Amino acid sequence: MLQLTQNSNFLIGSQDAIDALKSKHQARLLTASDSHGQWRGLVRIIKQFGPTCDALLLMGDCCRDLEEVLELAQEKPEFCAVLPPVLGFVRGNGDPGSFPVSYEIGKNNPNARTLPKGTVLVPDTLLITANNHKILMTHGHMQGVDYGYNKLGLDAKLQGASIAIHGHTHIPVFEQRGDFTFINPGSISRPRGGSPASFAILTVEKNFVDAAFLRINDPFGEESSFSIFNPM
Repeated sequence: MLQLTQNSNFLIGSQDAIDALKSKHQARLLTASDSHGQWRGLVRIIKQFGPTCDALLLMGDCCRDLEEVLELAQEKPEFCAVLPPVLGFVRGNGDPGSFPVSYEIGKNNPNARTLPKGTVLVPDTLLITANNHKILMTHGHMQGVDYGYNKLGLDAKLQGASIAIHGHTHIPVFEQRGDFTFINPGSISRPRGGSPASFAILTVEKNFVDAAFLRINDPFGEESSFSIFNPM
């Protein structure tokens, strides 16, 4: 179950859960991006895959949908129970730097002390550790991911990360370059480049990371239907 508290590192969850993720054997990360208002679809993904994952990571252009997810978690304990115990997110080019919720989520976050109660802060980038791997999260627009991974790779290297997860292009990617792994889970609502609406579940092993990409067969339907595919 997710503890609905934002910490000084901008992650939502208990400090115990965040610390446990750092050394979690075979950490499973549910990753999604670019939902662009399709919060019901995000909720369906969480309900089906959240209980078996150690963290939910959102790579931007998701803030309105994240607000709905957090309010639903506050109102319905049964939904909060299926959320992974750690929640991380970053700001997309269409997102604000903060947004409100109806409860005091930032009481443990000193960055929010001068802000109204219920303010959720959205970082531009986030560094998270899973199974002793440092992972850089970013939307990607500030690193120019439309044109390649040179800037994102440099940012990851400077922060000691070997894995970088991003969004923005709406195209799923799993690419390894030397010691670095670049991952884009795709968009759950507005795919581009002939790709399907998608998200990804990452398994962080001791010496590598693997990714299972899932196609959303009916992104705007009422039923949950997913199938595994390999991104181009």
